[in-house]
Amino acid sequence: MEQILSTLDFETKGQGFTDITKDINDWIQYKKLKKGLLLIFLKHTSCSLLINENADINVLKDLSAYMKAIVPEEGIYPINRSREKIEYLHLEEGLDDMPAHIRTMLTSNNLTFSVVDSKLEIGLWQAIYIWEHRSSNKSRSLQLHAIGDFDLN
Repeated sequence: MEQILSTLDFETKGQGFTDITKDINDWIQYKKLKKGLLLIFLKHTSCSLLINENADINVLKDLSAYMKAIVPEEGIYPINRSREKIEYLHLEEGLDDMPAHIRTMLTSNNLTFSVVDSKLEIGLWQAIYIWEHRSSNKSRSLQLHAIGDFDLN
């Protein structure tokens, strides 16, 4: 059993989903991981890492709409009698930054997968996505940590 650490970099196109499934499977092939575990860690605080459906684009649209409804960019309205809007305090990096941090907190920045026969063990209708919560294009880095049996020949 061996271990490999590596970094993969991606460019996102503003708010939305970037399917990275093929990139991860290509990395597994390149590193010759036959079977084992793969931990993927997203090294940022304003985007998320998730696994979800890849067959119907409306699933991703609905997820995005729901997240924008529960974490609006223009501040929050608490459930209380005053109904006074609460403005975000953290504004140094733009109006979309604090909502992005909250959205990341509500989702995930890491995933762990089984690898069998040099492929991710995921469902037929599943894909791995970077979910960008910022409005502008961003450079994003993933740390990959594979533990398992490699073809070292």
